[in-house]
Amino acid sequence: MAMSKGNGGNGDLVMDFIFSWSLDDIFNGDLFKGKVVKNPLTFESMKSYLNSYTFPMLEEVRADVASCLEAIGKAPFTNIVEINKIGPKKQLLYHIKIGRQNASVAGKNEIYIPKRGDIFVLTDTRPKLVSDLIQNGRSYRIAIVSKGGDDDDEMPPYMYKISLSKCLDNDQFCDIGNSKTPLFAVYLLNIATSSRIWKAIDFELATKRNLLLVKEIINTKSLIFKDRKVPQSDVVCNIKKKLLAFNLNESQNNAVLSCVSAAQCNDNCSIDLIWGPPGTGKTKTTGALLCLLKEMKCRTLICAPTNTAVMEVASRYMKLLKENAAGEGTLLLGDVLLFGNKDRMNVDDNLCDVFLDNRVKKLIPWFAQKTGWRYCLASMVEFFLNCLKLYQDHVGKELMTLEDFVRRKFLENSRSLSQCLTTLRTHLPSASVAEESSRDIVLLLDLLQEFNCLLRKNFTSSDLVEVFRSNSGLNSNSKTSELRKSKERCLQVLYRLQSGLKLPPTSSKRGIGDFCMQKASLMFTTASSSSKLYNMKEMKPLDVLVIDEAAQLKECETLIPLQLSVVRHTILIGDECQLPAMVKSKASENALFGRSLFERLSSLGYKKQLLNVQYRMHPSISRFPNASFYNNQISDGPNVVDKKHTRCFLPGSMFGPYSFINIEFGNEVADNLAHSKKNLVEVAVISDIISRLSSECVRTTQRVSVGIICPYTAQVSAIQEKLGKVYNGHRFFSVRVNSVDGFQGSEEDIIIFSAVRSNSSGTVGFLYNHQRTNVALTRARHCLWVLGNAPTLSSSGTIWSKLVRDAKYRGCFFDGKDDKSIMNVMMKHCNGFSQINDQIYDMNSLDISKTQEKKTGEINVLSNQFLQLSVDNTSEAPKCDSRKIKTSEGKRMENNTKMEDKRKWQTTENHVSEVMYQPKYHPSTSKSEVHVPIYISNVAPCSTTRVETTPKEKNVVKHEKLSNLSSKVVHHSEHPQLIKSEGYMQTGTLRNWSNQNNDASSSTIKMTTAPKPKQVNEEKKEPSYISDTILASVAVAVIGSAASRIFRWFNQS
Repeated sequence: MAMSKGNGGNGDLVMDFIFSWSLDDIFNGDLFKGKVVKNPLTFESMKSYLNSYTFPMLEEVRADVASCLEAIGKAPFTNIVEINKIGPKKQLLYHIKIGRQNASVAGKNEIYIPKRGDIFVLTDTRPKLVSDLIQNGRSYRIAIVSKGGDDDDEMPPYMYKISLSKCLDNDQFCDIGNSKTPLFAVYLLNIATSSRIWKAIDFELATKRNLLLVKEIINTKSLIFKDRKVPQSDVVCNIKKKLLAFNLNESQNNAVLSCVSAAQCNDNCSIDLIWGPPGTGKTKTTGALLCLLKEMKCRTLICAPTNTAVMEVASRYMKLLKENAAGEGTLLLGDVLLFGNKDRMNVDDNLCDVFLDNRVKKLIPWFAQKTGWRYCLASMVEFFLNCLKLYQDHVGKELMTLEDFVRRKFLENSRSLSQCLTTLRTHLPSASVAEESSRDIVLLLDLLQEFNCLLRKNFTSSDLVEVFRSNSGLNSNSKTSELRKSKERCLQVLYRLQSGLKLPPTSSKRGIGDFCMQKASLMFTTASSSSKLYNMKEMKPLDVLVIDEAAQLKECETLIPLQLSVVRHTILIGDECQLPAMVKSKASENALFGRSLFERLSSLGYKKQLLNVQYRMHPSISRFPNASFYNNQISDGPNVVDKKHTRCFLPGSMFGPYSFINIEFGNEVADNLAHSKKNLVEVAVISDIISRLSSECVRTTQRVSVGIICPYTAQVSAIQEKLGKVYNGHRFFSVRVNSVDGFQGSEEDIIIFSAVRSNSSGTVGFLYNHQRTNVALTRARHCLWVLGNAPTLSSSGTIWSKLVRDAKYRGCFFDGKDDKSIMNVMMKHCNGFSQINDQIYDMNSLDISKTQEKKTGEINVLSNQFLQLSVDNTSEAPKCDSRKIKTSEGKRMENNTKMEDKRKWQTTENHVSEVMYQPKYHPSTSKSEVHVPIYISNVAPCSTTRVETTPKEKNVVKHEKLSNLSSKVVHHSEHPQLIKSEGYMQTGTLRNWSNQNNDASSSTIKMTTAPKPKQVNEEKKEPSYISDTILASVAVAVIGSAASRIFRWFNQS
């Protein structure tokens, strides 16, 4: 798509598009309708291949900007204290200066400092909504930062060069000098990566770069069927022997050998794919591969989609490097380089020595004119040659003996020189220093130590005059000859280094940084940041490109490192069964804009080296993902099969290695601000489990790491808020809460997954995504506990339906209510059960009849239900001590425990009947409503069961044909806000809420009791009552819930 250079002044066409869009354009999801089309698997030409990404990418940028504008009220901002026009008038370039103290992020204490590539809104107000930008005739400008910041040596502090979408002439912005007119820069996003992708897919620019590998990935037929002939060179044979030291399994060995062998074939281009499912040692394999490539002197660039992924593979390599170099003295790090965005890279101690910014800070003193390596060498030479003259000059300033002066001056110069040479040797790439000079550096460091030791001997002033006298030679006495010879040897090496050490005459940060990148043999960075190598002068050619987490990288972004000069061999390491790249625009997602090169080649049948043994998950955890996503190709390693890998953190089979815990009482709630969802009952249950885990860890003093994974950001926030900082800094216990995306590549001892979704329609949103599910289920080492609403997930028709069925089949399915603590949490959190109407199931067959003779009521119940009870009688009922259960066949069993307690009966058909009775009460007014939950668990169908009272209470509740349900009935009795006293209800109204029909039907059940018998020698108990306020609140909640359900029904209709 041809366009002329725009206002950006740098030919950035992405910025030109953004500058040209109005607010209506930005929020128009159909702006590129008809132009964003689905990318094919194969392409006819280079031009059609590159152009296929143009409009999907522009649509993605539009969606990004729109998303940021929608959240502008929470955007970081800073005030601008100065703005000046620079350059030609057509180029809308300006210098701005930001305030030093009052830069901040709305609602936080963070400081917003602009970075190169940032897009911000220039406005005279701090907007809370997008409409604030144009309200009351206001205007705004879109700006991009093109220069400035800490990395820019040319710009003063707090000064930046920006490009604007429109000129500021004749505008309110011109009155910046007036203190009454504030000016703000409100941050939107950084488009550095988008700009780099745009340049990579620009056909004219691409033709000027290295397209050897790009041609290979377009001509996929030749790539797939190419018969690679790998010479078994001595190097490769030697590599096989060295592989033994890394303790790799067979599949890992094969993958490394295939890649190393291909890298030896310099005549041909090659692309290798290493397929690393979760826990299969992908990072370990990559580390071994990099060690061997360095051993073969292959200059290698290692890229990944994110800074986190880059640092992970770099850390693994550094660990191997240090292990291999143990006991060998100084660790030489100059050939290893990590570079990228320092603000987004939380560089730890393991990587600080190889991070470019840190390296430059260490090297910059030794490149300066007055303190640099040349100065250090010259100072040492000056000392050896003119020590006596230096002493004479010094004596005039300070009275000192020659012995003291020589020792002090030598130590001063030698320490500085030793520190300089050690730093250069450690942090300069080996290619930047000739082998002879490298040996001389080591030799000189030894000679300086030798001279220092000799100097400590008891030399007189005359002896030292003899050593440093210029015409002193062979006539030196035996006492001084050794010291003099040492001095001469030092001078010889110093002269060689002065002439042989060839380092660039620069002292700038950028100059030193460029020098390190030009010469390093192993570089780690993101695919986007690899663009810094494009215009690197005197760049040593790259041999191999390794892309880790390649399945998470958009193919168009992969083109950035693929086009680097002379790269002939590429190794893609990843797993297309895990999360792909994030794409915001639905249109771009449907166009496969987020598809990776790894996935496309896999779809075309390109050969992959599969790592087929997993060493992370307990076999119970790995079983379902292995069968569902990897066709049972992965085997469990010996470490996870070992009984020691099975760990018990909480008592009970519910908390075994793998379990699905059914949380039916939950209710998904939309979070309008975050455009997300949360389930507060699941939040409460997770908090309870975490509390119990923490207590158990303290008791047993075992260290445990827990990860809580949620598919929705609103749920992440809700859990983080619920847990607070209670577990921060815990000695034995750590908790991490994050989204599925945030957990990719991570692992913990225990993973708790909160499914969130809980509705009657079986809607699960993006939980249907297999890749997202795979990541969520494969992060745990010892235990994976999935919390979710089984009916919702089962009826979704997605992978989650299969997961629930699998859990039931394997005996890993548990009801949350079966755990007393979880049940109490759920009941307590349901807030009078008004939150859980979405979990109410159909109860169409509800029949209530009255038999006056027996004074019984009969209820036919066909499914789970929460019942709303409307009390219309205040009579008191007596207690009874026993209750009898009789089946329709007439057989009966008795249980003589107290009625207030939970009771269990076994029917003659071996079906468990469990009833928890609610204590009756004296309502303060008639017709008050409360919710009474009756829960019937899934066990097995049973025949008609009749529950009768003793003669003291002639109430009969009949459960007729419990289809697909057990006779296990839980009648909850522990809601303190609703139930205040003992005694028993006599009459009431039973109301049935039906999810499927979205309506309510009611009937009245009359339950009559005999008069209360006289009680002898028993303390009289005063009745207690439910307050009017509580009952009224419950009634309001019920009405509101019903109205909400009716409204949703009309919407669905």
